[in-house]
Amino acid sequence: MIKFKLRKNLIYLFVYYISWYIRKIVTIIFENTFDFYPSFIFLFLMTLGEIFGGLTIFLYQYISLKRKKDSKIFTIKSIYDSEDKKVGDHLLKKIILVFFAAFFDFMEFVISSFFLSPFDNNISPSFDLRFGAITTISSSLLCIYALKAKTGKHQIISQRIMIMCLLISLIFELCYGSGGVSFGNCLVARLLCFGYLICISYNDCIEKYLVNTNFTSPFKIVMIEGIFEFIMSSFLSIGKAPFKEIKMKYNEISPGYFVLLIFLFILYLILSAILNSYKIYCNVIYSPMAKSLMDYLMSPFFCIYYFIRDNDFNKNYFYFFISEFIVIIIVFFGCVYNEYIILYCFDMERETIDEIIERANLLENIPDKNNLCADYDDEDDDISEYKINFE
Repeated sequence: MIKFKLRKNLIYLFVYYISWYIRKIVTIIFENTFDFYPSFIFLFLMTLGEIFGGLTIFLYQYISLKRKKDSKIFTIKSIYDSEDKKVGDHLLKKIILVFFAAFFDFMEFVISSFFLSPFDNNISPSFDLRFGAITTISSSLLCIYALKAKTGKHQIISQRIMIMCLLISLIFELCYGSGGVSFGNCLVARLLCFGYLICISYNDCIEKYLVNTNFTSPFKIVMIEGIFEFIMSSFLSIGKAPFKEIKMKYNEISPGYFVLLIFLFILYLILSAILNSYKIYCNVIYSPMAKSLMDYLMSPFFCIYYFIRDNDFNKNYFYFFISEFIVIIIVFFGCVYNEYIILYCFDMERETIDEIIERANLLENIPDKNNLCADYDDEDDDISEYKINFE
């Protein structure tokens, strides 16, 4: 038996995904309209979006707290009543962790936008979507071994099946996806993709740790990350003339098109602010694994789109159908891992939150209800409660 479970606060995950998708559309429109991709400008806009988004929501919640009013958006309630109950790491360790979170987020953008550019013709446009489950696998391993998170049987089985599917998909990719390119270039391009996907996991898990252990406002974290990333971006752009293309376009295109160019930049900035705010919020109230699922949830449809529009998979129907089948299995078990799909076989349902609550509510289990609930790390039911440190 299969049970589908949709929770009330899934709206946050969908807003995160929609904002990511709209920003992706903005970059596609930009490339098709102006025939260039200003990587450095997008990098600066992304970091400014983090600073702007984090600072805006942090100040809003801080002012609401001072006025003793509940914030209407991004609500994270306190589980502590007094300041003397604070626990957590030393300030220096917090700063180092935020720096590393910023570094991995920065490297994700740099690898995908700069290092992979020479290999654009050597790699499938759907590759990162088809292998997006790497973020779920790496995040789950980090949460298990670094954050000491508990896992249920359904998560262990799902994780192993996804790993097996990814390995099979990689074998097919190396056999059919090279497109006549040398094996070395083919391998390097795919390793770079794996690298920036793993960077996403490290960023997510560090952010999760900072909020869970130090009870710090997630929006303060994303704001400081943005400051660190802006500094790193400034160093990276030294001697690169990042605004050279804009000056050239100003002289080449009409005033109307230049206004459109500026509008797209502003839109990219706003979407980056929304995206990064929802990213860290979803990461906190759910889990890094639940948040990562949204990055590849629609990959079966994108594979079809790229196969039709861009002749992806080297026009090989066998390679396409095999890849599509594997992707569907990965997405299915990604949903099983995060309990949006519950399988009632091999005791895979036993350690899901619904079954734990149901057993706890049975009359004979009422005395053990607290123990049963304590065994489950509820990251995906209702909004988790954390102490927000505004100081």
